[in-house]
Amino acid sequence: MTAPISQTAFRGPGDNLIGGVLARLRLADRLPLRVSCHCLAHWDDPALDQLCINREVDLGTCGDLAAAITLARNAVASGHVDAGRDAALRLVPQLVTILDAEHGLVLAGEVQMGGVHWCIPVDSDAEARRVVNEACGFRAKACAAGDAGDPASAAALLTRARALEGRLVDPFWRDLAAAAVDLDLAA
Repeated sequence: MTAPISQTAFRGPGDNLIGGVLARLRLADRLPLRVSCHCLAHWDDPALDQLCINREVDLGTCGDLAAAITLARNAVASGHVDAGRDAALRLVPQLVTILDAEHGLVLAGEVQMGGVHWCIPVDSDAEARRVVNEACGFRAKACAAGDAGDPASAAALLTRARALEGRLVDPFWRDLAAAAVDLDLAA
C-alpha cells in the first residue's frame, strides 16, 4: 500500500532558491537594527537630587542581530552610556532594546549588575496576549502606588512591566531572537 504524497510536499531547487532570495529580501528591508538604552537620569547637583527622569540613549546601528547584541553588551559593561552635552547628568541604564528599520522590537534586555539579561521572546500570539495583560496589571498597580505617594514601589512595578513588555518581540523576529537568547545563555 502506498501513501498519497502531495505534489507540494517536495520543493524543487528553483523553489528553494526563490524562497531563500525572498527571505533575504524581507530581512534586508528590516535592517539596519537600532540599539538603544532606556536610562534613569539624575543630576549630581544636591539641589536637584529628587529630580529623576527617563531618558533614551541611542547606542548605534548594526547590520545583524549578533552585532547588535555585542554592541549592547559592550556599551553596558563599559559604562559607555553617554549623557551627551550635560556633563552633570548621570545615567543609570535600565533596559536595552533592539529595533528594526520598521520599529519592530527585535530583542530587549534588562540591565543587571553591569550586564544585559535578555528577555525571552514570547512563543505565540496567545502568550503575547497573556504578557500584555500581566504588564497592564503591573502598570495599573504602579499608577495606584504613585497616587498613594509611594514612588519607589511605583518605579519597581514599572520596571517589571517594561521587562515583561520586552518579551513582546515582533513575530518576524521571534525565532531568531529566541535562538540568540539561547546562544547567549549557553555562552
